[in-house]
Amino acid sequence: MWPLKENIKGTLIVPMALMAVLIPFSMLIGWNLLTAILFWFLIVPAIAMYLPSKVSRYKSHLIETLSGLIIFYAFMVFMIYDHFKTDLFQIMIVSCVVNLTLVSLITWAGKKMQMQ
Repeated sequence: MWPLKENIKGTLIVPMALMAVLIPFSMLIGWNLLTAILFWFLIVPAIAMYLPSKVSRYKSHLIETLSGLIIFYAFMVFMIYDHFKTDLFQIMIVSCVVNLTLVSLITWAGKKMQMQ
């Protein structure tokens, strides 16, 4: 039971923290091409990779990070689906694919480095 609780905690921290950062970022800074790229391609993967390691006790956080990112992006698509023709929506969708791939590659590379 406890490992499941740790995994859920590590998974849910990602979308909650990203929402907590997204709201003030959106209201205070606003959205243009530069801020969209900064948020979606730098801030989102950094938070997604950092927080599960601080909340969960396990060393491998790939599943927690990926599932947290999928929950976050699913919620974002659900919230703004009527703006699917905008450039900012397309940046968000591209960042989903890039971030899921990037997080997986960074985790894989980190495991390879630890093995050597």
